[in-house]
Amino acid sequence: MTRLARRAAALALSLLACGQPQGTGPNKPVPSDIAPKPAPEAAPAPPAPAPPGPPVRKDGTVYAETQQMGTRVSINVYVGERTAADAGAAVEAAFAEIERIEQIMSEWRPSSELSQLNDGAGGPLRPLSEELFAVLKRSKEIAEATGGAFDPTFYAVGQLWHFDPGSHPPTREAIKEKLPLVDWRSIELDPATRSGRLARPGMKVGLGAIAKGYAVDRASAVLRERGFVDHIVEGGGDTYVAGTKAGKTWMVGIQRPDGPGSIAAIPARDRAVVTSGDYQRFLEFEGVRYSHILDPRTGFPVPEDRSMQSITVLAPNATDADAYATAVAVMGVERGLEFIQSQPGLDAALITHAGELRVTPELAKILVYPPDKPPPAPPAP
Repeated sequence: MTRLARRAAALALSLLACGQPQGTGPNKPVPSDIAPKPAPEAAPAPPAPAPPGPPVRKDGTVYAETQQMGTRVSINVYVGERTAADAGAAVEAAFAEIERIEQIMSEWRPSSELSQLNDGAGGPLRPLSEELFAVLKRSKEIAEATGGAFDPTFYAVGQLWHFDPGSHPPTREAIKEKLPLVDWRSIELDPATRSGRLARPGMKVGLGAIAKGYAVDRASAVLRERGFVDHIVEGGGDTYVAGTKAGKTWMVGIQRPDGPGSIAAIPARDRAVVTSGDYQRFLEFEGVRYSHILDPRTGFPVPEDRSMQSITVLAPNATDADAYATAVAVMGVERGLEFIQSQPGLDAALITHAGELRVTPELAKILVYPPDKPPPAPPAP
């Protein structure tokens, strides 16, 4: 090797030695001052803030309303020690429950279970959901108890009537043709197989006078399951009152048929208060006023000499109160009051077309009247 080659090789070895730190062989640890530092662990992300929930009103309640079952539905929940977010979630669950019931029991929705039962009228027994079976069974029981004043098969005639502006009554011939299809006894139910059918082709069941009350009861049950035992659920006049508001009794007003405000208030707890009447929905045609409440025995609206401006019925649950309110509207004032007083757990407040307030004795003891409106004088013995 020449002298120049030997100097080049020595320089190469020197550069190689300088480029590799001492002690970095395979069996020697890397000095701590030059070892690569591990990347610092990322700090845990702060928890997402809890949703604020709906606003809590001054009385400690959360209130919400929506449109369901063809009417306004409202829920008022006393929050107590829970959070507004919890209350809001419970209210949403209650509204979802009402939607579920409507999909089962609406005669207006072609896809509902009830519509499928109606479409199969005259055919064989068909399996029914537990809830539709139960409501149909209760409907038959109340129809029997009221002598047919409440009859869910009225819908064969009821679908002939429309109460929108510009509507007119159906002909007597059309009513006469459909009236034979109105008969609650022709709802056949088999509890052994939980199945049912409508015995005659063309029969139609409408549960508008009981399913809304059932939906209110179910919404109340959902709120209780969520831990909110103090609340009010109201749907188009069907109200269920549960618990209290911070220990204070809830008050349910009886609306004035002739204007805003209440004619009296009912202290209520764990009870249904259902109001029906003809002052909000009716038809006027050629000088005749037709109530939206039909007498299933005639196919025509309740005649004015027997009808009332308002019917309020109290019962242990909204399902029964809803159906009984319709039955009392068909019966009229005297027969209706007599029937209500014959049934345990029921009370009523009726407003006649003359504006007279008629109240069952037990309810009369607790009604609260506005200061400027004293209670009516009791009837003479």
